[in-house]
Amino acid sequence: MFIRRPSDIGLLVKAARKARSMSQDDLARRLGVSRLWINEFEGGKPTARLDLVLRALAELDITLTAQTDGPIDGGDLVETPTDTIDIDDIADTGLSTPKALREPRTPAVTKRGRR
Repeated sequence: MFIRRPSDIGLLVKAARKARSMSQDDLARRLGVSRLWINEFEGGKPTARLDLVLRALAELDITLTAQTDGPIDGGDLVETPTDTIDIDDIADTGLSTPKALREPRTPAVTKRGRR
């Protein structure tokens, strides 16, 4: 599918959401946004926040790729690793809180040698 307009992404998200039998409310809860935001986004809102758009795509397992029709200088491009980090997986491992965060800090010495 070629994405040329915000409405193209909105239609793609709507189709993917419906294919998963997910309501707009369900997707909104997963993303931490309002149902209205989902409705506007699926309708092609051109000013939707890119970070939220990318989160919606990730939530629905949609991957975007980009290609150019001509040569570009790729020197400034850094490919993002395909491995993802899931904070819930990390939290579920039961890692302990680092010692530096558990123990109260001793205040630095101030005037007159007090702590």
